Amino acid sequence: MVNTVDINVGEFLKAWIVSTYDSDVVKVDDTSNLWAIVLQYLETIPADYALLQDRTGYISIELYDAHNTPRYHISDESFLRNNTLYRCYIGPRGQAVIRRWFENQLRNSFKVYMIARYSDGSTERIRHAIGSFLADFNLPITPKIMNWLSKIWYRYRVNCPINHKIPIFF
Repeated sequence: MVNTVDINVGEFLKAWIVSTYDSDVVKVDDTSNLWAIVLQYLETIPADYALLQDRTGYISIELYDAHNTPRYHISDESFLRNNTLYRCYIGPRGQAVIRRWFENQLRNSFKVYMIARYSDGSTERIRHAIGSFLADFNLPITPKIMNWLSKIWYRYRVNCPINHKIPIFF
């Protein structure tokens, strides 16, 4: 039995996560940045909490059994222990931070895809390349999403006009 925490990321971002992680249950490494963010925002379950009936737009993140393992070295004499058996809920603020982390991962993945697409000197139209990105990740192709990704690519090209620097993401 593995404890999980539910995060509301929206339908589009959930589709990208499912395409990237092969599931809507994200298994993270205990040394990753995502795990550090999750640990920061873990709380005890509120009294008015109800289980989700409609999981549209929600993903789950597996929680490690961390009740005996020290996670953060505060000083030479003390450690912070975060018991995931009792702290297995993430509030609205933590959900927003985790959603923003996944959005940044999507943006960086998109930028790397587009840089690779145009690194061979291709004169392919931007809209076609964005459509290829969406098709490769099995994402819905809508005008709103196409415009959003076009703006991301335009802003990136304006900020890095000569050398397309590949963004680093974890």
